[in-house]
Amino acid sequence: MNILIIKWGALGDLIASTPAIRSVRESYPDSKITLLTNKLMTQILPPGFIVDEHIIVNTDRNKVKDSLPRQIATVFGLRKRKFDLTLNLRWTSERAALIAYLSGAARRAGSGPEKMKNLYTDFIPHPKGRYHEIHRNLDIVKAAGCQKITDAPIVAVSREDEEFANKIFDESFEKEKPVLCIHPGASRPVRAWLPDRFAEIGKRFVKKYNGNVLLTWGKGEEELVKFVAHEIGDGAVICKSTDTIGKLAAVIKKSTLFFSNCTGPMNVAVAAGTPVVALLASSDPVDWGAYGDIHLNIKSPLVLESYTDEDERRAMEALETDYVWELLSQRFETIIREGKNAG
Repeated sequence: MNILIIKWGALGDLIASTPAIRSVRESYPDSKITLLTNKLMTQILPPGFIVDEHIIVNTDRNKVKDSLPRQIATVFGLRKRKFDLTLNLRWTSERAALIAYLSGAARRAGSGPEKMKNLYTDFIPHPKGRYHEIHRNLDIVKAAGCQKITDAPIVAVSREDEEFANKIFDESFEKEKPVLCIHPGASRPVRAWLPDRFAEIGKRFVKKYNGNVLLTWGKGEEELVKFVAHEIGDGAVICKSTDTIGKLAAVIKKSTLFFSNCTGPMNVAVAAGTPVVALLASSDPVDWGAYGDIHLNIKSPLVLESYTDEDERRAMEALETDYVWELLSQRFETIIREGKNAG
């Protein structure tokens, strides 16, 4: 079978789609699977790892190179490939629904937008209300006939990525000490907990558990992690630049516990299999929290139907340090009792 899967988006969106894509591969092991996606996905699921090929599209509509003629050329290119099945995991996108229809596949499965349901041969309406993004994607592939279903996200980690992480841990930490990996950044500053509170959690972790703190960071967050590391003092290490998602996943995988805002690296940690403690403001854990029983999502006590930027900031500020520390330390002690290896 020749299968096209449509999925582009931000880091968290893409990782949330990997269980569905993996389920397609396990259900149809001999099929050719092509992803229509953005460039970021080539790091998460590179060609030859679950999928066979990527077709890269520019998802920024404001870019001149993603003009109407270019989109038309993309559609004609898809039709030439003669797909048997198209799965649209961009269920909120009108553009993706139209591409699914124009792909020429005899069978087309998706769940939105509702007003475009006639473009599909298999339309799968989502349950109303809160529902995790992972299950929204899985519902689509289940309806398309997939029998072998997994809900575990995945990120490709190469041997080079593992060696990168091993070197950091060998040079920075004693093997018997637990490591708390903290990622204090967020996609927008208003969605991040206060830097001094992250630092306070780090200080308490070092003092109470004789542990270490590893600070990971993304583009533009260098000064943030320098501040947090300085405030923590002894025991804090700033991670080397993780210039690929695989390197970030490898570093997190070696950590005892991962602590962050609800952001892309949180999803990387879930895929890496390291227990997560995540802080959420406007995001609801049922929709976008760290997925799985080993993780802890701490929702702000300020719960609103909708959030302005000011509300986002207030919601994060409402998460008191003592409250977060109590829950995080309880989670850490449970991990240790259950035998999660440090380092």
